[in-house]
Amino acid sequence: MDPRVQQLFEPIMVGPVELPNRICWSGHSTHFAKDALPSDTQIAYYAERARGGAGWVVVGSTVVHESQLWEQGFNLINDPRAKEGYRKLTDAVHSHGAKVSTQMDFFGIGVPPNRWFDGPTYSPSGRVAAIDGEIPKRMDEDDMQMVVDATAAGCQVAMEVGFDGVEIMASFDTSIIQNFLTPRFNDRTDDYGGSLENRMRFPLRILRAAREAIGGRGFFGLKIIGDEMIEGGLDQEDIKEICRRIDEENLVDYFHVCFGTRANFELMLPDMVYPAGFAAYLAAGVREVVKVPVVAVKRIDDPILAGQIIADGQADIIAMARALIADPDLPNKAREGRLDEIRQCTSSNQECGRRAEETTKVPLRCIQNPAVGQEAALSPTARQRTEAPKNVVVVGGGPGGMRAAKIAAERGHHVQLFEKGTRLGGEVLHMLKVPSRAGYESVIRYLIGEVDRRGVKLNLGQEMSAESIKALHPDVVILATGSKPVKTGFTSLRPHVQQLPGVDQDHVLTVPDVFSAPDAIGQEVVLIDELGSYEAQLTAEYLCNLGRTVTMVTPHAAPGAKLDGTSRAEYQSRMRELGLLRNEVNTSVEEIDGHTVRGTEFVNGDPFEKRADTVVLAMDKAANDDLYKELHGELPEVYSVGDAVAPRTITQAIFEGNKVALAI
Repeated sequence: MDPRVQQLFEPIMVGPVELPNRICWSGHSTHFAKDALPSDTQIAYYAERARGGAGWVVVGSTVVHESQLWEQGFNLINDPRAKEGYRKLTDAVHSHGAKVSTQMDFFGIGVPPNRWFDGPTYSPSGRVAAIDGEIPKRMDEDDMQMVVDATAAGCQVAMEVGFDGVEIMASFDTSIIQNFLTPRFNDRTDDYGGSLENRMRFPLRILRAAREAIGGRGFFGLKIIGDEMIEGGLDQEDIKEICRRIDEENLVDYFHVCFGTRANFELMLPDMVYPAGFAAYLAAGVREVVKVPVVAVKRIDDPILAGQIIADGQADIIAMARALIADPDLPNKAREGRLDEIRQCTSSNQECGRRAEETTKVPLRCIQNPAVGQEAALSPTARQRTEAPKNVVVVGGGPGGMRAAKIAAERGHHVQLFEKGTRLGGEVLHMLKVPSRAGYESVIRYLIGEVDRRGVKLNLGQEMSAESIKALHPDVVILATGSKPVKTGFTSLRPHVQQLPGVDQDHVLTVPDVFSAPDAIGQEVVLIDELGSYEAQLTAEYLCNLGRTVTMVTPHAAPGAKLDGTSRAEYQSRMRELGLLRNEVNTSVEEIDGHTVRGTEFVNGDPFEKRADTVVLAMDKAANDDLYKELHGELPEVYSVGDAVAPRTITQAIFEGNKVALAI
């Protein structure tokens, strides 16, 4: 084992509890709770990461008062009905040798108006939340005591139901503790505002009550922001002083140092453009001034890097959230020296980030891991080897086809994979031509490795026909043949127009044309984005990186309307730096007259006109389903997956490839 990786598997005492290793699966929103109670889905989800080798599992989205149930997927720990479910959860995690704590929240500003309860939100000063715009209630003594009492009661319950510890959330500016600590939201002139001593007064009341309720029965920690990174907010030196004072009073057994606020949203869930481990220096700063262990977090998904952070003295424990969502077995694989088998997180936020945003309120998923939220049925331990091996032919070497081939071979079938190109990866290979999207490489790297490790017979450079497939006499055919652009310019905004005038000209191209022949692209480009998805944004960035000037025209109210908030913020920042992209929103293109693109901004009715050397369509697509139509009914079992069913995302391709391979 690499000596840096070995660092992760040294036990460590946190308060009265010994953690078996230094890997913490940190708390996060899942939306898996049911009626504010622990669900079977939630229990299986947390137990799976303990089985995979994490030494410490943190249950997130736990609130201590019914007024905090602003998302239906949250857990209310103080609900008497919750105790039985929590005991099942803690027992399930403990059965795999891991320790488990719960992260407790009491929210301040930033709770969205479309929440589950009707009362006010709370804050130190009643200042309006910059993002959501709701004016909260300025807390009085009764409100403060309510928070203190509810937190203490939650800690008491946590100890009763088998948790090994409790973590108080103060890391984002939705937290009431952080709201009191920062001058950004605390302009009180009484004993709870002004000086740092006063701003710490109420947070210390909460921490003291929690510490007393827990006693020596478990460990207790604080998750705190390392630097607000905004003028008028708390900087790193302020945070170090806050932590030093808390440590002097022996109130907590560890500090978990986080990053990001609503004002710099992209830091809360950093996407792949950020360097791995970029925020570890914040943990290192706190570690300089406290005696207790310190936890580092943010984009640490490589065991070697994680171990190096510990070896360098920057932190004592490494928190991973998305990394263990993507691969619950990461710790065990690292311990066993199987680093090349780790399914590394893309940090794309395509599923986990988008679904965590309050606008969606749907259960968590993962672009790479189809078992998320379905661990009981789809985790590796739930897979059954077949008793009747079949000859399986998979056509298409993109993510869906490779996943189908991997799972089918893993279950004992004899699998051949055919890909017409010379490389595996499908449309991901186009994405990798955009440097900021390098994280998607982990999708195909893992699957290519698995196809090889599982003994799949690989056939590159072979385009299959119905007759050539029949000649193989397969028992099962899985078609992952992808999709193709439909070059009509059709839009549902004008359903009576079947073909956009001028769309058949040579300088009107589709997205695949751009990536396959970039030299054919002129200097001035109009990109028509009907879908509002990642495809158009990546294409625009690719063109801007080539030095082209791009005008993106979309009927959506914002460019990249379907992107998650963190990735959208980063994308917009990159595009501003390049200075080559202009967005025309709420606009429909009506004709391409030679090299002139014309349309209408339909909110105000303003005309749009732009000259273009090249016009690119990110519009309608169609499934490549000809083989399915030819083979269906001709062979015993024929399935389509991913874009060959309907053009969608990598997530659906991998999920469907997985599903079909489990069913055969």
